[in-house]
Amino acid sequence: MILNNNNVPLSSAQNLRNVTGSPQYDNERNPVCKLRNAYLVVEGKCDSYIECRDYQPNEMDCPDGLNYNPEAKWPNYACSYPQDVPCEGRKSRQPAKPTANCPRQNGYFKSPLAKENDCGHYRLCSGGEPFEMFCPNGLAFNPDTGRCDWLELVPSCNAEKYVSFKCPPSAVDKSGNAMVTNHKYEGSCNVFYSCMNGHARVLSCDDGFAFDAVKGHCDIEERVNCDARFARSQVF
Repeated sequence: MILNNNNVPLSSAQNLRNVTGSPQYDNERNPVCKLRNAYLVVEGKCDSYIECRDYQPNEMDCPDGLNYNPEAKWPNYACSYPQDVPCEGRKSRQPAKPTANCPRQNGYFKSPLAKENDCGHYRLCSGGEPFEMFCPNGLAFNPDTGRCDWLELVPSCNAEKYVSFKCPPSAVDKSGNAMVTNHKYEGSCNVFYSCMNGHARVLSCDDGFAFDAVKGHCDIEERVNCDARFARSQVF
């Protein structure tokens, strides 16, 4: 079923198949299109939409792996990655068009080339071509959302093996709440582990600061006893 610009379902007599290209509407406004140029939702379809041009509707499909964005305004591009535009009730999608290296033509996926416990390695597919990508230090690729995420939010990632660190038991404050503790990252002056509730996050100090393992927080670089050659090291 097609919705008009007010999201009101059109009657079966007004469906797109009957009105698109009908001679009686060639020189007048098609009733599907209330605006001269616009995009319309196709009910139930995640990656299809109606494009109105000069009051004439045409059903369009997004490239494989992308979803139609109901917030897109003509003439802006109408399709986006699923993590940016969830279907939200529009479950039907066109069949996948996989290639040898991509399950769909476009999207973010787990990389078959990722080494064991390398949670930050993933694959971007664009037009059926694969590109190997890596999350920022300390983040893991979440296949459920197609984004890089905190380690504790990615169940498929063995966080301890990924960052080679296990948080000590959590200390609690007077109210019984878990306290955040920070710990040295070997081989770097500005990178450190931050632990809460047993979950480790890899963080870094701002420019001009370094991690002071004694104080447990970042301080002005000149005040921290750390080998300068490690001050801005890469951690993974």
